Amino acid sequence: MKKNPTTTKPGNTGFRVSPFAWVITGFAVIIVGILIINRMHEPDPVAIPAQQLGAEAGTTGGMGAAPEFSLKDIAGESKSLDNYKGKVVMLNFWATWCGPCKREIPDFIELQEEYREKGFEIVGISLDEPGKEEEVRSFVDQQGINYDVLFGDSGVATAYGGVRSIPTTFIIDRDGNIVDTKMGLQPKDVWRQAIEAVL
Repeated sequence: MKKNPTTTKPGNTGFRVSPFAWVITGFAVIIVGILIINRMHEPDPVAIPAQQLGAEAGTTGGMGAAPEFSLKDIAGESKSLDNYKGKVVMLNFWATWCGPCKREIPDFIELQEEYREKGFEIVGISLDEPGKEEEVRSFVDQQGINYDVLFGDSGVATAYGGVRSIPTTFIIDRDGNIVDTKMGLQPKDVWRQAIEAVL
């Protein structure tokens, strides 16, 4: 005699996961994935093309007196380090094609606004290729950059120890000495700490 197949009685449905739990699990997986991807794509300093480096790297960019320079700003006026005498200067080597450089600019704008009255000046030195001056001017306009931007060259890059990747930033105290150097994108709090240490 054949037995009937076992049937599940009402109320005895076994373990079931609610749709809500699946949604929460899905969100958790997505968030973890985003965090992992962001970690993998944390921007590193960007190498400068060899043809823009020119001369061999110098050795004067370490701690000590900041090398003098004379460069044109985006308005065509000559600026030298002497123009910022008696101020704390953040000298930032950057370029419009450098992703990490562009990401830190909003923080620099805020820092310049915050510390300007205390004798602090950011000076951006663009290492864009010669002939890109108009592109740099447009970028400065679009971003609302509130600090001086100068057109750099291989000479100033060499003078500051041979800048081979950007962003590279030097903190110069009121006496004209380099007191800190940082490569790559940094959190705003790191810059704030470095600035306040010498103001």
